[in-house]
Amino acid sequence: MYKGGPIVLRNLFLTIGLLFLVGSAHAQSVPNSKIIVVDFDRVSRESLVGKDIAAQTQSFRVDLEGRARAVQQELSTEEEELAKQRSIISQDAFNERVRAFQQKAQQRQAELQQIDRQSGQAMQQANLEVQRSLRPIVREIMEAKGANMVLDKALVSHHASGLDVTTEVIEKLDETMPSFDVSLPKTASATSN
Repeated sequence: MYKGGPIVLRNLFLTIGLLFLVGSAHAQSVPNSKIIVVDFDRVSRESLVGKDIAAQTQSFRVDLEGRARAVQQELSTEEEELAKQRSIISQDAFNERVRAFQQKAQQRQAELQQIDRQSGQAMQQANLEVQRSLRPIVREIMEAKGANMVLDKALVSHHASGLDVTTEVIEKLDETMPSFDVSLPKTASATSN
């Protein structure tokens, strides 16, 4: 048998009533949501600037891989020559040449890694510049559509037709930023002495 009495019930009803009042006041202060959806991955892939940056990056990667192979070939050749000298020079002289070779190999690897880090930083900078150009475009489209929220299509499983404005974003980005010169490092320094 329930022993709370009328006071407990009155407090319970009062609490429930307050929750409804707070909930309805909160609901009145929140504006209606009007959403647009943008496929930012598609913008990156299909926009002129996205294609330009991707082409520059691909060209750089191919060049860097070529330089890495050239460094590896150079070091392999030196290592073979060093192995041939083992029996014709003193142990001390051989050990000194081995240390010098190892130091050179480490230096070349560090140079390649530094170039790779610099390329990553250059790509981040390029992406920031594209994002800076995208913000006003997306804001303009939001205002034109009366939207107050933008969702990345990657986060949306389903949406009504007419909400996706990706094509319009790409067209406007192509007009305002058709290309961008990515400040990629020179890879030739990786093989210098």
